[in-house]
Amino acid sequence: MSVVRRPARGSVWIALAPAVVAVLGLSVNLGSFVVAAAGLAVVGFGTSRASRSLVTVGSGLIFAGVLNAGARGAPPAVLLLVTAATIVTWTTAEHVVGLAEHLGREAPVQRSILVHLGGATLTTLLAGGIGLGVFLTSTATLTPGVLVFLLVGSGLLLYALEP
Repeated sequence: MSVVRRPARGSVWIALAPAVVAVLGLSVNLGSFVVAAAGLAVVGFGTSRASRSLVTVGSGLIFAGVLNAGARGAPPAVLLLVTAATIVTWTTAEHVVGLAEHLGREAPVQRSILVHLGGATLTTLLAGGIGLGVFLTSTATLTPGVLVFLLVGSGLLLYALEP
């Protein structure tokens, strides 16, 4: 009996749940919505085919929708939510692909995926909430020190979420 190195459909749907939230949140702008919807399709296809590169490209498209919404004046709270959902989509889809590569389609991995999804969601929303709080309480100008702090914090967050 050979092992199929692709995830089960249920695992793919779990990984796509936060991306659906991101796409719906980006409906504040038609262009952002269309780009993010295309990203959702690519992430879904990439996850079902166990392709890390397609998962990354699709997540990048969703993030491009976030950037477009931000450039067009979307509220910071909406941007926080859709950014968090994009990051959680990326890390959860990567987790699903990794489990499929190591354990195959028939392995009972839903609990692991749900725990990963919950932990990534809490961590990302907490970090984003702190960032939003700093933004809302700060002055209108960002000093170079604050920009360096935000850059280092973003880098550490991505490093921590790397599968």
